[in-house]
Amino acid sequence: MTHAHTRFLTLSLGLALAAPAAHAQSTLSAGSAVSAALTTSSDVKTSQANLDKAQAASRAAQADPSTLVAAKLNAANAEKLAQAQVRAAKLGALQSTVGAYTALLEAQENVELQTLQVQVDTKGVQVTQVKLGIGNATTLDVTNAQNTLAASTQTLADARAQLNLAAAKLGTLTGLGGSVRAGSAVTAPKLSVTLASLQGGLDRLTSLVGAANDVASAALNVKLTDNDFTPARTLQDAKTALANAQRSQDSAEKTAGQTLASAYQAAQNAYELQQVALSREAAAQKTYTQDSARLKSGTISAVELQSTQLTLKKAQYSRLQAQNNVTEALAALSVAAGQNLTGIGGAL
Repeated sequence: MTHAHTRFLTLSLGLALAAPAAHAQSTLSAGSAVSAALTTSSDVKTSQANLDKAQAASRAAQADPSTLVAAKLNAANAEKLAQAQVRAAKLGALQSTVGAYTALLEAQENVELQTLQVQVDTKGVQVTQVKLGIGNATTLDVTNAQNTLAASTQTLADARAQLNLAAAKLGTLTGLGGSVRAGSAVTAPKLSVTLASLQGGLDRLTSLVGAANDVASAALNVKLTDNDFTPARTLQDAKTALANAQRSQDSAEKTAGQTLASAYQAAQNAYELQQVALSREAAAQKTYTQDSARLKSGTISAVELQSTQLTLKKAQYSRLQAQNNVTEALAALSVAAGQNLTGIGGAL
């Protein structure tokens, strides 16, 4: 082995396996991350403050005998909308946090995967150099192995950079800073609720609450102008406004229904892909177990077992991605349905 080769290997392995600077880390579960984010979220805080204000105004309006019926309805509508906005803000925070948490989980796993890849490629260089020494490989083979190691070393460095970015994002959302670490993977609940039942609860969405409020206000206006002492033109304008509000409500309902159906299908697809990934992981695990036994019996080398281990690690990473895709799909479905279906963070 030349001095240049030795120096290259030492530098590459040092870059690949050097541990990041030690600092205190907060390991979070998905539930604790969501709880922290709900406490920290400015959108949640603002919507809650608006709800408190709307509730106080509505109570005052309903209790004041001098308040006219239209003002009472407007106050009650404002409270309903504010309640929907709080729920939407919480579900939005849930979705953002789930996405950040799963991204950090994958970034952590990817660093482990790429570290193993560097170890495999380092061994590959060493094996090729030994073969070169006995005339069973060429200098080009060594160069190619070194290039492969250099590429995987860079990939590991990139993975560590992405890990830092993912930790910073989750740290910002939770208010815990960039030293956070994701704990265990999320096991999403089965999607037992039907699309039809979810469609029946869409009236809790902000867009549909607002549309229903507009229809209620327009209907009241028609009622207030449908008399002998109000000009016919005023009544006709009120009826036109009501018809427009009803059309807008119908459009909002159709849009919400389509968004929900799409999110529901995406969640079902994610579940199916998760099953495929689980099957592949099980197959890779079986192969690794068999090869471990073969190594003990002397029928394969440690280098071959390391390659099998890398294959298993890749299968585990793919399964984690598929598992995270299910959780993210449920978070998106939760936003579309106006209710938490992730099993994380409670009813919200």
